[in-house]
Amino acid sequence: MHNNLSVLFPSIQLLSERPVESSEKVYVFHNNYTGNWMKIDQTEVSEREYALLSSLFSEIKPNPSANHSVSEKWFKFLFENGSAPFEEETEIRVIQLHFKMDHGKNSDLEEAVKAFFDDSIQLVFISAQNAILIEQRSSYIQTPEDFYSFINTLESDFYIKLKLYIGKFHLTDRHFPIHFSTEKEWFLKGISRNRAIRIYTMENTFPFSLVDQMSDEMKHIIRKEILNPIQYDQELLQTMQLLFENGFNATVTAKKLHVHRNTLQYRLTKFQDITGISVRNFDGALVAYCASLIAIEG
Repeated sequence: MHNNLSVLFPSIQLLSERPVESSEKVYVFHNNYTGNWMKIDQTEVSEREYALLSSLFSEIKPNPSANHSVSEKWFKFLFENGSAPFEEETEIRVIQLHFKMDHGKNSDLEEAVKAFFDDSIQLVFISAQNAILIEQRSSYIQTPEDFYSFINTLESDFYIKLKLYIGKFHLTDRHFPIHFSTEKEWFLKGISRNRAIRIYTMENTFPFSLVDQMSDEMKHIIRKEILNPIQYDQELLQTMQLLFENGFNATVTAKKLHVHRNTLQYRLTKFQDITGISVRNFDGALVAYCASLIAIEG
């Protein structure tokens, strides 16, 4: 792979250890599979090539935080089999952040985290578009509502658009990095499959993994019995998906679809008339929801 990349990026340097010094004019990527580090001159990387490199490798950049050494420990613990910054009996969870902003706004994100969470949460930058919040279990646990408020504050005060994944609490033992890696995969899958929401969890990303593991035969049945009869009607599929994701609440679903409740009821009846499946009960709604996820695959 290095030979292929060197054709595109003549300045590339392959290193066995993480670079001690870095420059704003150089991209640094970590290959999680080989454990190697790569340095590439930024002038050789187009925007499209940067997006591809970022999706394949973990970008490493200088952490401007005063708690740089603490962030380094967390990075090594999660990605490089380093020792845990906390004692093993400590329970923590990782809240993953995905955003689009320039390097200059990293300080804004730090300021917002500090103002919103005080010292109860540690911010660690992972790449140009990703960071994590480390939350230790305590007498008060941040709620989804707290994180929605945090997102709204970032958007209104700092003009930073953000999506996040709320992880589960686990002990900081040697198994935690594996647990975090799984949550990282679920977050990426959620962003690619359901871009309409801003907060992801195991609960709302699990169905995507479930559908991915379905056999081709099962997917063929769903296409034959549901998707083909409704001719992949995106309006109906979106309705089925939102109805399930909003706990069968017709009022909330209609509001998110920007339609009248009567229009929603018409679509549910139309879906049942064509497929013979009623989404007014859980079994039918589950099958319809899976069909909507399979339709996203194409």
